[in-house]
Amino acid sequence: MKPFSAQRLGVILAALLGLGLLFAAQPASAAVSGSSFAVDRKTAAAGDQLTLTLSLTNTETTDIYFAYEFIQPIWPANQEAGAFTVTGCSGDSTDCAFNGNNANFHFRAPIAPGETRTVAVTVQITSAPTWTGPYTLNWAPYVYYEYYQSGGGAKEQLWANGLPELATVIG
Repeated sequence: MKPFSAQRLGVILAALLGLGLLFAAQPASAAVSGSSFAVDRKTAAAGDQLTLTLSLTNTETTDIYFAYEFIQPIWPANQEAGAFTVTGCSGDSTDCAFNGNNANFHFRAPIAPGETRTVAVTVQITSAPTWTGPYTLNWAPYVYYEYYQSGGGAKEQLWANGLPELATVIG
C-alpha cells in the first residue's frame, strides 16, 4: 500500500470541490418583489391592539398560483410569552392559523399580474408587561409564492431583522 501523499489529498479535495460546485449550482429562489407591510400604530401602550397590514402585489408576467406568508416578532419580543398575542386575521386569505405571537396564511389565488392581495393581522399587547420603559416591537415576515413560467417559478424572502414599517414603540 502506497503512503498517503499530498498529491492524493489534492486530487480528493479537487473532486470534493467539484461536487460541491455542482450541487451548489441548483437554481435558488429569487427575492420577492411586490410585498408591502404596515402597522397602524407607531406608538402604543400596554393593553392596546395593533393591526399589521400585509400585502402582495403580483409583479410577475403570469399568475401567482400559490402564495404563503408567515409572521412573528423578532428577538427579544419572540421570547416574551403572552406579551403579544395574535388574535385574528382578515382579508384576502383562504385560511389563517395563529398561535401565540405568530400567524401564517395563504393569500387567495390565483393572483393575476398587477393584482394585490391584502391580509390584516390583529395583535393584542398585554395589559401587564414584564418590561420597564419603552419597548420596540418589530416583526419578521416570510413570503413565498409560486407562479407560472416555463419549468415553474418560485420566489421567497425572509426579513429576519424586521422592518421599520412594522415597528411599534410601546411606552
